[in-house]
Amino acid sequence: MMTLTGHSGTVRCLAYSADGRHLASGAEDGTVRLWDLARREVARVWSGQSDSVEAVAFAPDGSRLYAGRADGDLATLDPSTAKPGWRTIAHPGGVRSVVAHPDGQQVLTTGWDKEVCSWSVRGPKRSRLVPSLDEPVGAAALSPDGRTLAVSLCHRYKVYPIDVDRGRMSHSLDSDEGAVFALAFAPNGSVLAAGDTQGRTALWVSSRQGAEEPRFLAGHAGNVYGLGFTPDGRRLVTSGADRTARVWEVSTGRLVQEYQWHQGWVTCLAVSPDGLTVATAGEDQVIAVWDLPE
Repeated sequence: MMTLTGHSGTVRCLAYSADGRHLASGAEDGTVRLWDLARREVARVWSGQSDSVEAVAFAPDGSRLYAGRADGDLATLDPSTAKPGWRTIAHPGGVRSVVAHPDGQQVLTTGWDKEVCSWSVRGPKRSRLVPSLDEPVGAAALSPDGRTLAVSLCHRYKVYPIDVDRGRMSHSLDSDEGAVFALAFAPNGSVLAAGDTQGRTALWVSSRQGAEEPRFLAGHAGNVYGLGFTPDGRRLVTSGADRTARVWEVSTGRLVQEYQWHQGWVTCLAVSPDGLTVATAGEDQVIAVWDLPE
């Protein structure tokens, strides 16, 4: 296991570059850090603002890094030079999620203002994907083909699939209680994982009739905050407020392994593009990069 230290606040978000050589992190200390994993050191630090960094995402080609903050700021950063690009207030009240579209031409964001938006990467030109939601967004995830953006609400268990091209919202996926604060699509797009405040992860499987009733992976004690599928779709990694990270076999729901690398809530995770390692981080301000079990 490799540990990366330097943040002075809870780490809120993580993202691997497409080539797997770099890891981006954002934290409540107001900084975005770019880590060189081969050298096990920080390569870039963007600071100058005190507001928490809530979401980071790499452009598909790695040429840009997008960061959303708790003050509503959305910024583009150049990983190679550390120079900032354009900035704008994306969501008054705070950004909740930032997702780079695979076409490389747009970035999708959600916020506390109940808006779901698309931004041109060439500049801060915004378009609303759907009308304002009833509540702020708890989490968001984009399907691998870029056609469906799933968003959840903060205070109720409702997950809405949104057709990105048509700007159309489908019927919601509902469960009995709680709310969803983590979402992730399987690599083939057929399964949507939703981590909730009851310590469960629901696996919603799409079919011609819509989404089937989910299977639940239960075991976390408290909120599930991090989700990530391996590139082959065989395994799912989860993390949460119980300080643990867990590796599950998707087809059977079997718990493969449980880890407790951290001394506080594990608020975020990212699975490497080659599926060999996972990065986890949270309240203890430490980023742990560890090998997935065979």
